[in-house]
Amino acid sequence: MKAYMATLGEVQQWMIHLSEKMPLFFPQKVGEVNYQFRLVEKMEDIQFKHYKPTIIPPVKKLLPAEEELLRYDTKENGEIDVQPILDKQPRILAGVRPCDIKSIFLMDEVFSDGEADPYYLTRRERTSIIGYACKSPCDNMSFCESVDSLYHTEGADIMIYMIDGEFLVEELTEKGKNMLNGADFVEIHDAAAKKVGFQVKRPEPFGRQFKAPVGSLPETVKTHWKSPVWDKHVATCFSCGSCNLVCPTCYCFDVKDDINLDVKSGNRTRSWDACMVPGFAEVAGGHNFRPKPAARQRHRIKRKFEYLPMRYGHGSSCIGCGRCGRQCTSGIDIFDIVQDLIAEGVTV
Repeated sequence: MKAYMATLGEVQQWMIHLSEKMPLFFPQKVGEVNYQFRLVEKMEDIQFKHYKPTIIPPVKKLLPAEEELLRYDTKENGEIDVQPILDKQPRILAGVRPCDIKSIFLMDEVFSDGEADPYYLTRRERTSIIGYACKSPCDNMSFCESVDSLYHTEGADIMIYMIDGEFLVEELTEKGKNMLNGADFVEIHDAAAKKVGFQVKRPEPFGRQFKAPVGSLPETVKTHWKSPVWDKHVATCFSCGSCNLVCPTCYCFDVKDDINLDVKSGNRTRSWDACMVPGFAEVAGGHNFRPKPAARQRHRIKRKFEYLPMRYGHGSSCIGCGRCGRQCTSGIDIFDIVQDLIAEGVTV
């Protein structure tokens, strides 16, 4: 795989060229402080600078808030014709931070596991990812290095590093190589040394740090089922589910079947769901497995730091982006919850 150096103008022009072939999304400012992945329409839409993570993470382009899964119709002979609805539109997600690249990698694992999800995977196969490495923490909410997200590139097709006002552009996959065909960049052969130079200029520590290594977190969370920490951090929780909706690795959904008036045809849709809302664990008869906010909070933390990590063999399914804490009306911070569990240090 090759690497190149380019100026800002050259990178912008290259991305504009790509956007003429397929939709290209890049973080763009919305209002005073917020960013969203929006469709690039002109060169000015592509601004490489320090920005907070987008409110809605880029992985949600692969798992929309609501999507139609299938349509069905009953034929005259009584057979039911089912037509899956698959999104085959190619797209590019550019300016994706390493933590968000990791979230896509983690969701690739989830939706490929067992009964593979054709809806997510069809979008994923047709999505190219151009990553953008971080020089400094997004803000005081991030803790990406502490959960091994800072250096993550697996899942990206191209990585970009801004070094002394210029851009190191590195192809990582065949898809990335094809995207760089025809780009007017200067090939280099010392990319590894340049990346080391980029990394040593990063601040130490990089963002907030847990008081325990990430590999120990699944066991730490596992042994604190009855901890008072769960009640402590939900005293002001509104159970609104905002933390779930902005989380890059929350993927729970609800499925709904709608029948047309002819009672012969209809469709099936799925939409995001949230484990922090009161009705999430409610079943027939009005029974609720997690009626209290503390139980729902415990479930959320265990999903991020115990259940999924133990299933897939990594330390954390939280990427340390800080989105949930930024968007929480009450200021509840997942970092503080886990830090308290670490400090408690008592097996219950």
